[in-house]
Amino acid sequence: MGQVINGMDLDKLEAFRSALKENPVILGLKARGVWEGHSGRSTVHIGPYKLGEESIDRDTRHYTIPYGAWREVEETVGFVGPTDRVEPVEMALGAVAACLINSIALNAPRHDIYLEGLENEVHSDIDPSVLFEVKGPESHASCMPKITTEVKVKGDISDEQLREIEKLVHYSPVHGMVEFANTTETRVTRI
Repeated sequence: MGQVINGMDLDKLEAFRSALKENPVILGLKARGVWEGHSGRSTVHIGPYKLGEESIDRDTRHYTIPYGAWREVEETVGFVGPTDRVEPVEMALGAVAACLINSIALNAPRHDIYLEGLENEVHSDIDPSVLFEVKGPESHASCMPKITTEVKVKGDISDEQLREIEKLVHYSPVHGMVEFANTTETRVTRI
């Protein structure tokens, strides 16, 4: 085993990075949402994925996540039987937060940055007018005008290293999904 930092073998990491230059690896990821028959509530299933051409499916990779809203919002909207559930935008912000941590922690040792601790907070104020068709889809940007992220790093970190960490934020795929325009394609069919 090579040099291990923060639970990662840096020699294997470098070998993987070198291999990516010659033979890019594509991860085939998906999530399946199912309406629960109650407006505003769904269950999302995450499971099998592809690593290149290899399909990977094992029981420990099957996750079920109930989505909805918060009791106070459900009561205000008029839901019968209000409850507390994770809200989809919160999960998206959580995904940004998790991926930023991964992007920084994965790449910091390669830049001789040794972390003692790392945390972040991702925040946005949301106007739900588009969701309720009060405003059109072209108003998404004005209804969620800014997402802010604050990254806090613990350790003997220089100003130059802080600037490097700030660059690493932009290598996060989930942050990129939010930061840069993506091509999306939607089809609607019958079950």
